[in-house]
Amino acid sequence: MASQSWIDKDFYAILGVPKTASAADIKKAYREAAKKYHPDRNPEKGGEEKFKEVGEAYSVLSDTEKRAEYDKLRDAIASGYGRGVPGGFRVEDFGFGEEFDVEDLLRQIFGGGVGGFRTGEGGFSPFGVGRVQQRARRGRDVETNVSLSFEEAAEGTERKVRFDLPTGRRDVTVKIPAGVADGSRIRARGRGEPGEQGAQSGDLFVRVNVEPHKFFGRKGNDLTLVLPVTFAEAALGSEVKVPTLNGPVTLKVPAGTSSGRTFRIRGRGIKRSDGTTGDLLATAQVAVPSKLPKKKQELVKELSEGEESPRKHLEV
Repeated sequence: MASQSWIDKDFYAILGVPKTASAADIKKAYREAAKKYHPDRNPEKGGEEKFKEVGEAYSVLSDTEKRAEYDKLRDAIASGYGRGVPGGFRVEDFGFGEEFDVEDLLRQIFGGGVGGFRTGEGGFSPFGVGRVQQRARRGRDVETNVSLSFEEAAEGTERKVRFDLPTGRRDVTVKIPAGVADGSRIRARGRGEPGEQGAQSGDLFVRVNVEPHKFFGRKGNDLTLVLPVTFAEAALGSEVKVPTLNGPVTLKVPAGTSSGRTFRIRGRGIKRSDGTTGDLLATAQVAVPSKLPKKKQELVKELSEGEESPRKHLEV
């Protein structure tokens, strides 16, 4: 997100490079400036503030997307917008807080009557021509919550959300993308509070709460599963049915499998944003019965005779 400093500060001048500087030139200039103004080397008054400015300038100009947005915004201001405005051009005049979206701001500046400013009586216009009679404000952003089942979050869905506005209650249908994680915040542009005097509407932010699954867990885009197997299945090897979100699959458990061994079942996890799918990680857990019939107890004792202790390496 952009901030007021993008308008107030010339980041190129702070780093001492031209607007056409390459990424390598910007990086080199930053290193030199950071070394020069580092508080440990430059304890003079104002040095620490200069060091912070250098860091802010580099964080914007070293990021390709941020730099493009910064250039676009600064070009718009340089073209004449904001001249003659008392106190300078301030983003709060458009209903934004400390941070704002560059595209949203530019739409308000150049769309719909130059950001909602009208020339006439009552105040200065943004170009210093005439007076401002009325200023339109962008609608407020709205946030609400939605609860989804584990399966809905994995597959994606649509959900109608309801929230209250000063003008009354509003229902909005929001598309939930596949693979959304618990705690994610989905942005629906222009679905918040309507703007004043035809200004842009605010955005709707939907916080997603995903209900836990009864046996699946999640690790990034991989599903996790504790897979109980019997002693015989683990010792002798077997084929067992494993549940997935898209129906069961058969897993071959090799002989000699111990508890804690994890099997990767590819393509049976959560859908990624690029269309691919994560995996299912099934961890074997050898189930030991709490009670054994006497005959089976005797068989286990017979099996254990002559066995080498698995704790030998612990030297106990």
